Amino acid sequence: MPASANNTQVLINTSYGPFTIELYATQAPTTVANFLTYVDENFYDGTLFHRVIDQFMVQGGGMTKALQFKATHNPIALESNNGLLNDRGTIAMARTTVPDSATSQFFVNTVNNTALNYQSASQPGYAVFGKVIDGMDVIDAIENTQTASFSLNGSNYQNFPYPYFLSIYSADRYTPAATLTATSHTLQGNAYGVAVASYSGNRLDYGVKLNSNKTLTVTKIDGQHSSETVADAGRLRFTDGQYAYDLNGNAGKTALLINAAAGLNALTPAIVGAGLNLFDQGLDLQAVAQVVMDTGIFNNVSHSDFVKTVYQHVVGRAPDATAQATFTAMLDNHEVTPAQMLALAANTDLNASSVNLVGLAHMGLAYV
Repeated sequence: MPASANNTQVLINTSYGPFTIELYATQAPTTVANFLTYVDENFYDGTLFHRVIDQFMVQGGGMTKALQFKATHNPIALESNNGLLNDRGTIAMARTTVPDSATSQFFVNTVNNTALNYQSASQPGYAVFGKVIDGMDVIDAIENTQTASFSLNGSNYQNFPYPYFLSIYSADRYTPAATLTATSHTLQGNAYGVAVASYSGNRLDYGVKLNSNKTLTVTKIDGQHSSETVADAGRLRFTDGQYAYDLNGNAGKTALLINAAAGLNALTPAIVGAGLNLFDQGLDLQAVAQVVMDTGIFNNVSHSDFVKTVYQHVVGRAPDATAQATFTAMLDNHEVTPAQMLALAANTDLNASSVNLVGLAHMGLAYV
């Protein structure tokens, strides 16, 4: 269905950037009214995309960061027999096996899902009520994010974005501007000449999208949004924080080394900032690894326990007996130093997967 100026549009800002949907109230009046009720109540702010399946769809709009589902309004009647198809880019309501059970959750089809279309009263399918008209590359990035299935506190989570939450920052009605004016940034260099683009306003006042050519598109979220492409900086500064997007450079080295030494929970803004500062000075991975060792983080730790700790962080499990013996012997025999082993472990593909550098590149790495 072609875009129309008469159709309401909603801009959804996510941790991977913003996308805009157009709603089809003529075909799905109850569904659109229900969705806009949640939008106008700011219900979606702070929820997650909690189910992502490659070559199928991305689903969100109900779960919080506490992994709890928010209380909703009453379910609505299913409007799937409306002539709209679950084609790539369309947005539809999620529901249970009960047809009239949709509340707040929605999904965006990433392929043509003909099996989800209305077939008959006994196979009613899922109700399409809109389509992504801008930012489908954001949906594609969400679709390609790293996921996991796990059990926690008695609940099962399938196809859950991991190891980082994929957040919906806000969902607001959007009025297309006749002319988009570039947002104004100030380009500065940090103490070592690394370019940082500064913006007035808080991080959540903006959408930030990583483009395929590694530039950033920054969008002011203000009803009539304006956007600009930033090609001259891989770091962004907002009133309430700074974010590094150069995950193919110093930010990536920082994340890899921190995870290998201390795990993902250590990716705090202060620790990240300290690591970035060292790499921005021009130190290489092994030199910064030696700085890490000099902090005393592994004081009074045996070579055997050092291997167990780093291996667990990098691989996600304890080493088997052979790996444990091999790496411990390398340290005992002085074939490598702990700093050298830490640097080698940090620079592996396994560690990059554990850190999920691709996901971090879309989200940005917070630092101070």
